[in-house]
Amino acid sequence: MASPAPSPALKIKPQIEFIENVEADSAVEFGNHNLAILHDEALMVAEGEEKMTAFTYLLACAAGLSGLLFGYDTGVISGALVNIGSDLDGRSLTDVEKEWVGASTSCGALFGGLLGGNLADKIGRKWVLAVGDVFFVLGAVLIAASYSLEQVIVGRVVLGFGVGIAAAVTPMYLSELAPTRFRGTLVTIQSLMITGGQVISYGMGAGMTFKGGWRALFAISIIPAAGQAAFIHWLPESPRFDMIQGREDAARKTMRQVYSGISDEALEIKVRALREVVTVTKAFQQRWPMAKRPKLILKTAMYRRPAFVACALMGFQQLCGFNSLMYYSSTIFSYAGFSNPTAVGLIVAGANFVFTVLSMFLLDRVGKRRLLLWTYPNMIAGLGLAAVAFHLMTQSTGGVLVEGTAYDSRWTTFMLVMMVYFIGSYATALGNIPWHSNELFPLELRGMGASLLTASCWSTNIIISATFLSIMNGIGAAGAFGLYAGICLVGFIFVVFCYPEVSGLSLEEVQTLFVDDFGIKKSQEIRRAHVHAREKEAQDWSGASSEK
Repeated sequence: MASPAPSPALKIKPQIEFIENVEADSAVEFGNHNLAILHDEALMVAEGEEKMTAFTYLLACAAGLSGLLFGYDTGVISGALVNIGSDLDGRSLTDVEKEWVGASTSCGALFGGLLGGNLADKIGRKWVLAVGDVFFVLGAVLIAASYSLEQVIVGRVVLGFGVGIAAAVTPMYLSELAPTRFRGTLVTIQSLMITGGQVISYGMGAGMTFKGGWRALFAISIIPAAGQAAFIHWLPESPRFDMIQGREDAARKTMRQVYSGISDEALEIKVRALREVVTVTKAFQQRWPMAKRPKLILKTAMYRRPAFVACALMGFQQLCGFNSLMYYSSTIFSYAGFSNPTAVGLIVAGANFVFTVLSMFLLDRVGKRRLLLWTYPNMIAGLGLAAVAFHLMTQSTGGVLVEGTAYDSRWTTFMLVMMVYFIGSYATALGNIPWHSNELFPLELRGMGASLLTASCWSTNIIISATFLSIMNGIGAAGAFGLYAGICLVGFIFVVFCYPEVSGLSLEEVQTLFVDDFGIKKSQEIRRAHVHAREKEAQDWSGASSEK
């Protein structure tokens, strides 16, 4: 059984001393203190957290509407680009102009994410989601009313602010509300909403091929944005943010609703653990104001390592090739000779959704690191074989896809199958796990960490959305997807050496992993300790029952 938690005063003092002298070589001591504080809290998983409450699911779905909008507004452009025709400025868009339209949302999302993450530390997590809804509505109105390329680009940038805020803040909000055992499942609901939004956008795009249908595609997104904005008032704030603001009763009330199955004593251990971490966090924030924190992250290894891991994994997600399909699948399939390219793109979006559902059930059971190691080789194989199919398809057209060419159906079908195989592997792990990376950042830097993560996401996303068609025209579709296969190989090597297993660890335990190194061995030790403690408690309970 876990030993009684030491007095809070005994542990907060050395932590604050570390904060006051963070440049000193005392990071190891700081991390060990944090782990000791939360040992009892972690073991509470075995005493009443076996089920996730309906309240928690409701929160996830309500907050996840931001993910639905995120997915819809990024996916809708694929169908819209082949439907716009000459509606803008009385002429068809060039490939470069299509890239501008695709990349403009990513540009807005880059700045929206930086804004959202920092605002979340100032006004709270849930109200920042409402700010994002305002941008979603304004952007949709601007685009639906557009008659020029410039107006569409401005509308897409405004829409991007909402997308960036949703990407930065929703995973943070959900991870701070989720019970430790179900954190992966709960945050994956956000990914499920994103992929669900993409499926809806592709389905509606396939049905709205009439002239001007693209305007309706964007206007429809106003409805969920307005609905979430109206519902925000009834969502609780994150207990961690409430505690930082001195609202301990509100934090306790929310935690009681989330942990409805645990005893009052167990709940108080959790509240006490959170109170201690928040005390340290507030001391940190007083010592290190916002303007000084980027420098602190760069010079302090225990902060630099999680920032590197989170941002690198997100970068590999964005550069792996999936976004070329999300933004341009209808264009690719149109060039490949499919008669209804948006409907074919729906197959890709549907596969993404189905395997995201599978991921929701696997992440907490199998583990994030293990899933990445299992699925990366399949992603590499899928992309590599798709590149082979493109090469064989385009031998008669100089290695470049030419719209209107009747390509051999054997290779177009094989290419589509390999795309689906790649998407299935991607959605099971890499498509979801980077959105959980807020959990790698300590509480005192979580808002800024969300901003860094989002900046990594959208800066690399811009590279794909702004260059894919030009790359495909330059080195061919085979070269483009072969390049993505190579990027995936580098990503696989990165996971092997740098990404620890964080499934089953409390948020506060996760931040202790990066004190000495990347925490791969330490995470395994903590997970084994959890298993041993639960087995010990089960034996003690069984022995007590036998005595009765």
